Amino acid sequence: MRDQEQRPWPAHLVEAVLLVSASPIGSSDLRSATGLSDQELESALAGLRERYAPEASGIVLREVAGGYLLSTNPACSGAVETFRQEARPAPLSGAAHEVLACALYLGPLTRGAVSRVRGVNSDAVIRSLIERNLLVEVGADHDAPGSPALLGVTDDFLAATGATSRRDFPPVDSLVTQEELDRVRERLASSGTAPHDAGSEPA
Repeated sequence: MRDQEQRPWPAHLVEAVLLVSASPIGSSDLRSATGLSDQELESALAGLRERYAPEASGIVLREVAGGYLLSTNPACSGAVETFRQEARPAPLSGAAHEVLACALYLGPLTRGAVSRVRGVNSDAVIRSLIERNLLVEVGADHDAPGSPALLGVTDDFLAATGATSRRDFPPVDSLVTQEELDRVRERLASSGTAPHDAGSEPA
């Protein structure tokens, strides 16, 4: 057996590189990444073809578009698709969209301020959005008793909506009436919360 301090087996090098790629890798790129010679690379690929033969593994080595790719065995597609369906996050509820809109256009806001804007306790919805990494604590309101956390939207939220920044969203006054904006400001003012300028684009 090889000494652990020696260079890994050629097949191990190729396997590791293929494992982290979502697209096919050509022979020249594999040689460049692994430092293998043509002969070593061909030998490594032959070994991987045997190890990942369709009848022997749930992973197969495919030759695609002039390169090599590790992918799931088509014979296992049913189980893979079932897992994808079960693992897919549930769609956001209307309440979740309301909370995200509060954080986006009025935030950062405390949990209590979000609940006052919506007129209903929002703690459970906020907790779910934090778990999904769509909301995050961005500071604390030191003027309020207990210095409650302030909440804002995350980069993951921006990525999920296809936005590059909060300025990509339309101004809130193009979405709701002035009367509705005034009611929101009154609710926040009565709680001592200073909202972001709700008539402008998100900061």
